[in-house]
Amino acid sequence: MFSNGSEADWWQSRNCYRCWKYNAEGTEREKMRCKIAYDIDIGYITGELPKRADNITEKPDCPYRQEKRPVYKKRDNAMPLFEEVV
Repeated sequence: MFSNGSEADWWQSRNCYRCWKYNAEGTEREKMRCKIAYDIDIGYITGELPKRADNITEKPDCPYRQEKRPVYKKRDNAMPLFEEVV
């Protein structure tokens, strides 16, 4: 748990702001890619961090942080999306 706002900001700049899943403009928890980042943002507003985020924020690095968005390999047997229509 964070002892003050500076500590929370440090943790977010080390983790959330470097992660591709972070969305500061989301308003619904269910639609967020990272629910922990949403909980921390709501904690700034309400003044207390939800219990579900306590275990993750005790460590300096977030286990869910992904700095690069995953790239998926194209399947060999996939049909082309656009084909010439004759």
